[in-house]
Amino acid sequence: MLNQKGVKMRILIIMSLLVMISCAPAIRTTVFRSYSPKPHDYPIEIYRHKMPTCEFEELGLVNSMQRNRFISMDEVMNSLLSEARRIGGDAIIGLNETNLIHKVTKYGVKRYPVLSGTVIRFTNEECKK
Repeated sequence: MLNQKGVKMRILIIMSLLVMISCAPAIRTTVFRSYSPKPHDYPIEIYRHKMPTCEFEELGLVNSMQRNRFISMDEVMNSLLSEARRIGGDAIIGLNETNLIHKVTKYGVKRYPVLSGTVIRFTNEECKK
């Protein structure tokens, strides 16, 4: 049987874990094909409106959501880059920002910004960095 101090410690640990989880972007990845992960500092190219000139294959879709104001959009972007590296990608094409409507109240609309794109891998070794 736990004493009162042990129960308080467990509650504190659980609350700390919940806070840490809520301070990270919510990421969702749909993988079509993956390769060995790239190093954590591998530069991932971003193409928003233009397309790369080299041939490539699509590896999957990535989405990352800013769940609260404590999460910066830089962290959201970095989570996309990390996911692209994790599945062996070289670049993200079609980067797009949208807003997920969470709820509508009499005070306005609560929105969560979402970044999304398609992870690609260049088929020509000369195009890779």
